[in-house]
Amino acid sequence: MKPSVKICTLLLLFSACYAQTSQPAATADEMQFLSFMLMNVGSIDHDPKAVAAYEDLLIKQFNLTTQESAFIHAQGQLLNTALKQLRSQSQAIVSGKKNLSASDASALTALIEQRQQYIVTLANQILNAVRPETAAHLRAPGHILAAAGIHGQ
Repeated sequence: MKPSVKICTLLLLFSACYAQTSQPAATADEMQFLSFMLMNVGSIDHDPKAVAAYEDLLIKQFNLTTQESAFIHAQGQLLNTALKQLRSQSQAIVSGKKNLSASDASALTALIEQRQQYIVTLANQILNAVRPETAAHLRAPGHILAAAGIHGQ
């Protein structure tokens, strides 16, 4: 096991113990921001310096503790690994094809659904690993977007 994976695993275990209360699952509105946050923290396309700057912004914006920040970072790393695998799988599906068959389209749709479900799982783990007030702050942007009539997919 790679040292970075060991560290992430230890952080996840420690942070899971750090959680004080169980949080309700994120709503579809709340997932708008939580998905955005995780896709930025776990991005396979953004420059690592840009990801670090975004994480620093999250610390300031949401007044994250060191443990909360580390947990969000670890979740982002888990997503990063999953995104690399999903990209590889999707490239294997479309490789060398000018047109996609119905089964190819279904396979790609399944990968998209798998990615989204993983993001939901990671987001809910974050909400359960942070302080209740932090969870409330992380949920708020989704409510603001919904109140403005901006809805996600």
